[in-house]
Amino acid sequence: MDSNSDSLFIIIMAFVAGFIILQLRRTLGRRDGYDGKDEKNHDTQYRDKTPETKKNDDNVVPLHSGQDQQHKEPDQSDDGKDIGVAKSSPFYAVLDKISGYDRNFTLPIFIDGAEYAYGMILTAFWSGDTKTLRSFLSRDVFGQFETAIKDMKDHGQEFQNTLNDIEIIDLEDASIEGTMAELTLRFKSHMTIAIKDEEGTLIDGDADKIVPVIDIWTFCRDVKRGDPNWTLVSTSNA
Repeated sequence: MDSNSDSLFIIIMAFVAGFIILQLRRTLGRRDGYDGKDEKNHDTQYRDKTPETKKNDDNVVPLHSGQDQQHKEPDQSDDGKDIGVAKSSPFYAVLDKISGYDRNFTLPIFIDGAEYAYGMILTAFWSGDTKTLRSFLSRDVFGQFETAIKDMKDHGQEFQNTLNDIEIIDLEDASIEGTMAELTLRFKSHMTIAIKDEEGTLIDGDADKIVPVIDIWTFCRDVKRGDPNWTLVSTSNA
């Protein structure tokens, strides 16, 4: 296998996770909800963009968000509001602050939307749908997807992948600087991964074998803005 095929297969492994339409739950995605600042640098191919993260078993829970406050300082969350994590969680303060800006935000809702998104982006990536991808990704991430899709076409190759299930989604990290929030999720899924040429000959992977895949994706949003959509700004494969 040549180096191009190697790099393409790594890309598949980095993004194995079907990204289902964020808009259906008004979750991630439209670029008009994200101005591009505070994006992470993605200097290597998808596999090498692992953000520095923390793991906490208490933070298993969904990505949907709506906002009914615009351009206001965050209010302290109601004492009785459940944002989806225990107060002992190292991420509670960040999530509570996000909830102060966006009264509709909770971690379970966010992860629920992220699961949707996870399926859609890879479906679009595998099928070469750059129009869909452009709407949901940061400029850097979109550029990498677009390059990979072009390389596949130039070599007469195509993905024949299937997302079998998403076993679990964990909150890996959470941060906020000013009003720019970033949430990093770890997706554990199972799928079949294969690359074939125009004649249907298998080049890489195994279309009959189900493999476990772990992806780490970071989403960003200016929580002070009225647009509730989150943008995918970083991806890596664990």
